[in-house]
Amino acid sequence: MTNTEKRGVSLRKLGLLALLLCFFFDVNAQKKPLYLDPKQPTKSRVKDLMDRMTLEMKIAQMCQYVGLEHMREAEKNISEQELLNGHARGFYKGLHSEGVERIVKQGVIGSFLHVLDVKEANHLQKLAEQSPLKIPLLLGIDAIHGNGLMSGSTIYPSPITMASTFAPSLIEQSFRQTALEMRAVGMHWAFSPNIEVARDPRWGRVGESFGEDPFLVTQMGIASVRGLQMNIIDRDKSVLACIKHLTGGGIGNNGTNASPVEIGEGELRNVFLAPFKATIEKTKPYSLMPAHNEINGVPCHANKWLMTDIVRNEYGFEGFIVSDWMDMESLSNKHKMTPTVKDAFQVSVDAGVDMHMHGPIFLDNIKELIAEGRLTEVRINAACEKILEAKFILGLFENRYVDEKKISKTVFIKEHQQTALEIARKGVVLLKNRKQILPISSQKYNNILVVGPNM
Repeated sequence: MTNTEKRGVSLRKLGLLALLLCFFFDVNAQKKPLYLDPKQPTKSRVKDLMDRMTLEMKIAQMCQYVGLEHMREAEKNISEQELLNGHARGFYKGLHSEGVERIVKQGVIGSFLHVLDVKEANHLQKLAEQSPLKIPLLLGIDAIHGNGLMSGSTIYPSPITMASTFAPSLIEQSFRQTALEMRAVGMHWAFSPNIEVARDPRWGRVGESFGEDPFLVTQMGIASVRGLQMNIIDRDKSVLACIKHLTGGGIGNNGTNASPVEIGEGELRNVFLAPFKATIEKTKPYSLMPAHNEINGVPCHANKWLMTDIVRNEYGFEGFIVSDWMDMESLSNKHKMTPTVKDAFQVSVDAGVDMHMHGPIFLDNIKELIAEGRLTEVRINAACEKILEAKFILGLFENRYVDEKKISKTVFIKEHQQTALEIARKGVVLLKNRKQILPISSQKYNNILVVGPNM
């Protein structure tokens, strides 16, 4: 064989090898799951992912836990007896923080709350990426007036002061900035705004509300959700809003938080539900949280009429509903509505709650309820689908991590500080003592009439 012939054979071999390599890479590309392809429609990605999930994985998306450092801090300071008692202060009976890390890698946790450090946020996402389907975690936090639980964040005046500005555009700006600061430190979901109408000044959460006027509360609620979500146009710079608490907490007995509420349907709809209706219709919030209290004898976390018939079917809410802190369990141990916590889970999920805040006992109980025919997999699929859709919309499958080096470019910058200062200035309420009416003197006035709904 001549040298020319040898070169020809070698070239043919190289060509064949190139074809084989192209085929190999093409096959591998085809093997890439559809749900990992950002070019595909969100609905298609959700369906493809759910088709690959076991029942346990689906229920896991409904499970939320407190942050690891939150647990570790109390593990150092809490007594052994308190640890054995279970969920006190965010602890789980028989489950150490190291055990939580293990089950994150197994893919049986879908969300965390109160992760207070960016290193922890990245660490948790890294653990989740080792799970079978690599589903990212949804990290939520109470960002009521700025991302205040995260050290170094811009703190804006409280919501009652925000409402006192009567400037929705300014409040929308503050929540837009809050969303930017949240995403910069790995948070995706704000447990705000609180759009309850505060009608009893004794209520301890008045400062967390936008006040007593349903119209003003509505305008501030709409502005807040728009600022946080921006309809997720820029998915790397927006967060999920959570309108809360559905509803009536601001008129509880004796002004006590979480106390029972007795109210007629007319007042309920026209005053307390009005902000929820308008905010849902105008902004499409991605999540909602029920209230601690009961209304006319029915706890909000068990109120199917409220969560499903009104909010979903009548108002058109399309997001997911997350319980407030241990309020599913409260149906049993506080409201005495159900004999066991397991029964409480069944009632609450059936009524419309899609995610449990918080702890490990939810998953196994839901599996048992399905096996017993008391809950259906169809109901679980509906909840899981909404939660996964939110994760896709936020772009978490493409970018779950944050760059710690870039935090200072977004968090507590001068522009955000200036917005906070402007709200503080515009929110000041000045009372003018015209005609020197004050101080009221018994020598000047024989009779004083005190009137108003809050007297």
